[in-house]
Amino acid sequence: MPGDDLSAEFQSTRAININASLSDTWLWLNQLGADRSGFFSYYFIEQFLGYETRSQATIAPTFPDLVPGDLIRGSITPSKSIIIYEFPVVATQPEKHLVLKNWGTFLLHRLNENQTRLIVRTHRPATNNLAKATFDYYVGEGLHFVMERATLKGFKARVEAGEGPVFDDTKDKLWFFGILASAIAIAVLIFLMRGIQRLAIPALLSTGWTITLLTLDPVPIYSLALFVFICGFILHQIANRKTQSPMSNGD
Repeated sequence: MPGDDLSAEFQSTRAININASLSDTWLWLNQLGADRSGFFSYYFIEQFLGYETRSQATIAPTFPDLVPGDLIRGSITPSKSIIIYEFPVVATQPEKHLVLKNWGTFLLHRLNENQTRLIVRTHRPATNNLAKATFDYYVGEGLHFVMERATLKGFKARVEAGEGPVFDDTKDKLWFFGILASAIAIAVLIFLMRGIQRLAIPALLSTGWTITLLTLDPVPIYSLALFVFICGFILHQIANRKTQSPMSNGD
C-alpha cells in the first residue's frame, strides 16, 4: 500500500465497507482533522482527554483538498491535550489514498457505483524505550483499536447519512459507561471474595469484559448486560457474608 515505506512494521490493517460512492466517501475523508470535521470517533472521550475537535454535519467548502505538507491536527488547542498528536500529510491522491505520518494510510477501493471499501493501515512507531514499548503493546494497542474501530464505524455512519443529520452519541456513552462500570465492579468483587474464588471468578469475568470491549459490537446491550451480571455476583457475595457472619449473643 502507499506509505508502507514509512514504517518498518505495521500495527494493524482494518477495513469497512461504506454504502456510498467513491467520490462521496473521499469528500468526507478529506474532512479528517480536529479543525475540520474531527475523527468520527468517541467525541466525548476525546473531549475528556483534552482533544478539542469540531463535529460538523456538512462538508465545508472552505476545506481545500489535503496535499503533501498539510498538517492534520489532533486537537484545536494542543496545549490542553494529555499527549500532542499531529499527522503531517505525506502523500495523497484524490479518491485513492491519504498517507499520514505518525498514523498510516487510508486507502479507498471502489466496489461498485454505490459502495466503497475503506482500508486503514496503521504504522507501528519505532521506539528503543522498553517501558514505552511494553505499554504500547499491552495497553496502547487495545486503546488504539477501540478508538480506530469507532473511527471506522463513525466514518461509515457519517458518509452514509450524508450532509445534515447531527448524530446522537447517547448509545456510545451508555456502552462506555457499561465498560467502565463493569471494570470497577470486577475490582470491587476481588475485595469481597475469598480463597481461590478471589482469583478465579474475577479472572473469568475479566475475560468476558475483554471480549465485550474488543470483540463484540460496541453497543450498550452487551456492556450493560455484563455490568448487571457482575452486580449480581456482588450482591450474592454480600448475602453470603451476612449469612456466614457469627451469630450475635442474643441468638
